[in-house]
Amino acid sequence: MPNNTLPSQNSFTSKHSSEELKIDLVKWASENSSLLEILIDAYCVVDLANNIVAVNTAFTVLCGESDRKIRKNPHFNNFIKTELCPGRCPTIQVITSEKSLRLDEVSATTKLDQNLKLTISGVPIFSDTHELLGCLLTLRDVTAESKLQIKYDEKKNDAITDGLTHLYNKVFTEECLSKLLKGSVRTKKPLTVMMGDIDHFKHVNDTFGHLAGDHVLSSVAHILQETIRDSDIAGRFGGEEFVVILGNTPQAGALIFAERFRKLLESTQITFEGKHIPITISLGTSTFIPESVIQLDNAEEKGKQMVGECDIALYSSKANGRNKTTQFEAIKTEKGIDPTTKK
Repeated sequence: MPNNTLPSQNSFTSKHSSEELKIDLVKWASENSSLLEILIDAYCVVDLANNIVAVNTAFTVLCGESDRKIRKNPHFNNFIKTELCPGRCPTIQVITSEKSLRLDEVSATTKLDQNLKLTISGVPIFSDTHELLGCLLTLRDVTAESKLQIKYDEKKNDAITDGLTHLYNKVFTEECLSKLLKGSVRTKKPLTVMMGDIDHFKHVNDTFGHLAGDHVLSSVAHILQETIRDSDIAGRFGGEEFVVILGNTPQAGALIFAERFRKLLESTQITFEGKHIPITISLGTSTFIPESVIQLDNAEEKGKQMVGECDIALYSSKANGRNKTTQFEAIKTEKGIDPTTKK
């Protein structure tokens, strides 16, 4: 069981008393004060008991306390509380490990701010006789940077996802397909694209209203996300049309996946404002087998070709009664049918 208490002075081998070590630490801080003052970040010098013996102005600003109050009640945790348990308090980590450390985006609270993000760096301080005296901590407030990064990530996510379904949008899905096709050639593993179109979706909008239609789209997208693997890519191509990229998936595996999803959707009770909306979907797949391909000169064009083949297979599912899965490869081998022409 881990010991989360602060280490006692006896935890550190020393020929001198704690008071003597503290005097040496204060002396070290005084001798290096001019050097430390040029630090832009907040810093504090901490002894073996986790008590602060020296700070700069930036530290007092960060924790919202005066230098006088810090000296009066000097324990580090009285002024800055981090998400780390006491046994992993940054000062103790430095002291016990006797080596430098850096912790990025540590959640912390002070008198002034309950939601800080700090980058904390620490180095141990030794006496002339190589005895451990304490440590020097620098603390950089990266809260604004962290919030900015979150906003950036949100905007980036908005740029690549569909607002209604939260699936990837068409542009990003196509970009992923090009990259994954190149990976398929490199690893010699098959890749399948599946396209789905909700059956009679216009009837859903006309009968139940467009809000109900939006609910159906988001529900289908959620079921799709729950069905695919983490490595698969699911996107909305517009309207009621969805595309899934299935890495390392041969033709047989593609049929198994498509049928599992189709049957799951058919059996799902989608309800909006107390009304049950029966939903089925027609699917088409196209599989890329890379064994005979040395390199892919134009992955983007190959991706468009596969999407077009899925569209042909999907049209065949629609033409043959809907709520079906059709594989493009099966159409190609069927006698008397030109797979490049919709009928």
